[in-house]
Amino acid sequence: MIKSKHKIVSVVLCVALVLCALLGLATSVGAASGDTIYVKLNNGWSQVYCYMWNSDSDKNADWPGVKMTATSESGVYTYTLPKDYANIIFNKGEGGDGNQTTDLTYTGNGGNGKIYDLKAGTWSQYSEAGTSATQATQATQATQTPAPSGSGTTVYLKNTANWSQPRCYMWNSNSDTNASWPGAAMTNIGDNVWMYSASKTFANCIFNPGGDDGKTGDLTAKDGYIYDYSAKTWEVYDTSPLRVTGYSADPASSIYTGMEVALTAQAASSGESVSYKFSVNGSVIRDFAASNTVTWIPTATGNYTITFDFRDTAGNENSRTLTLTVEDDSALSTPVIKTFAPANNSYVKTGSPVTVNVGAGGGKTGTNLLFYKYVVVDPSGAQNTPYYTLNKTFTFTPYSEGDYQVTVYVQASDNSTVNKAYTIKATGGDIPTSAPITQPTVKPTEATQPTVKPTEATQPTVKPTQATQPTVKPTQATQPTDSGSYQTGDVNMDGKVNIKDATYLQKYLASFKGYNVTLAHGDVNGDGRISIKDVTAIQRLLAELY
Repeated sequence: MIKSKHKIVSVVLCVALVLCALLGLATSVGAASGDTIYVKLNNGWSQVYCYMWNSDSDKNADWPGVKMTATSESGVYTYTLPKDYANIIFNKGEGGDGNQTTDLTYTGNGGNGKIYDLKAGTWSQYSEAGTSATQATQATQATQTPAPSGSGTTVYLKNTANWSQPRCYMWNSNSDTNASWPGAAMTNIGDNVWMYSASKTFANCIFNPGGDDGKTGDLTAKDGYIYDYSAKTWEVYDTSPLRVTGYSADPASSIYTGMEVALTAQAASSGESVSYKFSVNGSVIRDFAASNTVTWIPTATGNYTITFDFRDTAGNENSRTLTLTVEDDSALSTPVIKTFAPANNSYVKTGSPVTVNVGAGGGKTGTNLLFYKYVVVDPSGAQNTPYYTLNKTFTFTPYSEGDYQVTVYVQASDNSTVNKAYTIKATGGDIPTSAPITQPTVKPTEATQPTVKPTEATQPTVKPTQATQPTVKPTQATQPTDSGSYQTGDVNMDGKVNIKDATYLQKYLASFKGYNVTLAHGDVNGDGRISIKDVTAIQRLLAELY
């Protein structure tokens, strides 16, 4: 009997254990609806969203889905499912070719502990599943970017005004706002960047310090973008492991064939070294290297797409593009500065002469002549005494170590003037060297070739200031006593008219000591006074003589 009882008890216990196991298994299966998805962001996107669905009415969020959260592992992003979904699309916040994956089947491909490689387009087992996500939640508020809900408008503010507590006021109408004025408090996410994520979509916003003083104007709320308070511009807020902080072209407009265009890029990666690559219309002009700038010289008119590629030593990649338009200056009346040698920010030896060479275009008016002036400021702030000449070159000798600023002025015969400043670094030691860059021939896109030449109306005319081009009427004190025979334009009275007279007259107008000009000699254009226009008249006269 005792054995029988034991057998019965044993059977009951076994059944109980089986039931417990089954209940535990059922509990485990139910918890699987909270799977965590991982993505390797390595395809150049700055952010990644997760859109999941079972049907049109059964989805995790409206398109583009929920923005995924960065983990502590570089380039890995995560999203935890609120329920079971069969299908998934990863995207960068927008649709279209190159902006999203194809429709992926989650069940059987993804699953808990799997990671999707955006570059390779494959699922694989993720060995760090659970670890990185846990580490990420331990980050402080100052360094961890909160994840937007995906159901509303999320904006960022670059708080260059250094407000102690920025606020964001959003609205669609007077009765449809995110909060009463001055709006909701924003969250500091580090690097002086503040974030606000609304619970719904809003069309407009105002950033402010908690009141009217210093507030922005009425802005169009741009989801996922950051507003720079100082620059008053929006740009995509890059939260990728390799974060692009800047990319530009100088100049970005009024670009002409044969003109030097400085391309510059900048990115940040936590604890990693960044390299940069520059391409024009798909042709690489400088492959990945540590230097973040390169010079490009277009040879044909048209539209060009500049691609800035970024890569760090961890294998993260990113990219940006911009479009530049190159025009023809063959009929341009305003002068343009195209090239300058030695290169900007290049090194030279102290005590050795430095010859500056300038390439310019435009100036197609009057005599079609261009005149050059060079202002050199040494490291102590002292500068030379400049005046206009026909020389495209200028030589000076740096005697002190440091930066020399060379400002080049180019003037056309109608007095329209442009200028640009360059830096030359003088050193008494060894001059740093860099490998020469061979640029491929890049053709503009045929479909974007401009069909009209730039007109004078589209080119700004910058006239010289009163300080550099004074108009001086002759006074009694400057009139020579000799009233004998004269030749108009022979202002230095050496018996002939040449370029020396134009230079002499410029120095007289600049109030150089010892330079005297009579009205009879200097009023070349016959308007009853002596001015810079008479310098132009002498130049025109010389052009006709030759």
